[in-house]
Amino acid sequence: MLRRLLMASALLAAALPACAAEDGTSLTVGIEQTKGDYGQGSDTTITMVPVTFRLGNRPWQFGVTVPYLEVTGPGNVTRDLGRFRAAGPRRSATGLGDVVGFATRAVGVAGDGTAFDLTAKVKLGTADEGDGLGTGENDLHLQADVYGGSGTYSPFGTLGYKVLGDPPGIDLKDVFFLSLGVARKLDGESSAGLMWTGQQKTTAGGSALSELTAFYTHRMGVQWKVQFYGLLGLADGSPDFGAGAFLTRGF
Repeated sequence: MLRRLLMASALLAAALPACAAEDGTSLTVGIEQTKGDYGQGSDTTITMVPVTFRLGNRPWQFGVTVPYLEVTGPGNVTRDLGRFRAAGPRRSATGLGDVVGFATRAVGVAGDGTAFDLTAKVKLGTADEGDGLGTGENDLHLQADVYGGSGTYSPFGTLGYKVLGDPPGIDLKDVFFLSLGVARKLDGESSAGLMWTGQQKTTAGGSALSELTAFYTHRMGVQWKVQFYGLLGLADGSPDFGAGAFLTRGF
């Protein structure tokens, strides 16, 4: 099924018209698979196929991400929270993930080209909580992003806060999250980089998230961009390892 979904996503992206602007309207499709025990005796494998539509030019952009999920495990783990409840019987489930809507406002560019953005995200609890695909609750994410200038090395970072909805009988803590990274230009079309991501634990008995991601990005003209990445979990709140790829077409 996942193979068919990927083929359909690639065909949809290929049918779009050419890119009009670097920060303009775009469609991104991807796949990510992660695996880890999250501090338990049983692994959870999560495969996600997200489709993101982004509309608008700076200073404002709006968008929505619709993911499809396949989760195998004890049904008590989500990708962005880690372990959030007691384990149940091992099972596999597939279905719609949590739909995320977002709005980004560019707030300024420094003299050296460094850019600053503010983003608000609303995560709708559309994933089936009973199947272990999500918490079943709505969340609000607020974050500030900074991107380095146009030199060979471009540092970047994100600081954000998540206001999490509580599933029945579970007290999820609102948490801060942080990402720090650097990208290096390899040539006019390609770059590679490294990023660390951390997040506070969301339950009293849970674990913080900490993971390291290496990525490679290649631009194919003004229309297409592809990115490949691999990640390594550094704490029980993260998967042990994972990999993914994204394909973006602008128009």
